[in-house]
Amino acid sequence: MTECRDGVIPLAEKDITTKTLESHNQVFADIVNGLLFGGEAVLNADDLTPADKDSHYKTDGKIRSQERDVSKFWHNANIKIAFIGIENQVVPDELMPVRILSYDGAVYRNQYRQKKKSKNKKCCPVITLVIYFGKEDWKYGKNLLSCLEIPPPLLPFVSDYKMNLYSIKDMTKDQIENFQSDFRMIAEFFYAFNNGTDYYPTDQKLDYPEEVLDMISVFTGDERFREEYNSMPAETKEGGISMCEIYDKILREGEARGEAIGEARGQAIGEARGEARGFLRALAELVKDGILTLSDAAKRADMTVDEFQNKTGLTV
Repeated sequence: MTECRDGVIPLAEKDITTKTLESHNQVFADIVNGLLFGGEAVLNADDLTPADKDSHYKTDGKIRSQERDVSKFWHNANIKIAFIGIENQVVPDELMPVRILSYDGAVYRNQYRQKKKSKNKKCCPVITLVIYFGKEDWKYGKNLLSCLEIPPPLLPFVSDYKMNLYSIKDMTKDQIENFQSDFRMIAEFFYAFNNGTDYYPTDQKLDYPEEVLDMISVFTGDERFREEYNSMPAETKEGGISMCEIYDKILREGEARGEAIGEARGQAIGEARGEARGFLRALAELVKDGILTLSDAAKRADMTVDEFQNKTGLTV
């Protein structure tokens, strides 16, 4: 399994590559269908329209903004069925339920302002999916109450709010197979990457190869994924590529480099061992000729007398 080669990768870069892939309607719909509907195609890509990712709130007398990662409206004709947002996490956040409540509350607040002027006073539901790509276990709570210190007498009066958290590293094979788009390749890769298991890519053609390989390169710090794709001829890219092709090419080149390094190291080790054996033979000859004593020869070889005799077969 490929490991990070360049140390810590900036979270902003990871954030950008993830949002770029998920912003495609096909991928967004597949994520929703895979996580919420067991892979059944309930949500169609054509039923999605972009939603405003920015919302604003006032604190300390100042207007501040907050931005979702990816968000879309699910429509049926002209009727809004739901507002769906996706938030990506690389590290666990103890206060994540509070953030989600803030995001969702802003969407409900905006609907409230609009609905006051319309005949239909019903708002559409707001659903946020938190996708966790990290290796570390998410040990924090997944609801609002887990983030609060509440005196027991007040507990019955505090409303809770649930966070929909999905950890890639904890998914089962069946859950991963619910995905049909390029996100399936992402889920397969990060499951193996985060659990330290072998990665076996499929031969499914990528619809968005550049976005997929950018994301993997950024998260792992291994530029070979992007480099291999960029080095491919245009006609190969036009015919479609799979993770299997990319990964096999990386492995083959890695094996070739490993063999070359192994041969060079073997030659150097052989030469060093040859020089050492020649040095010992020369010392042994000097002992035989009476020029050196056995103890002097052993000392020059940085050995005990017994070791020197064992190495040279010299008996005096």
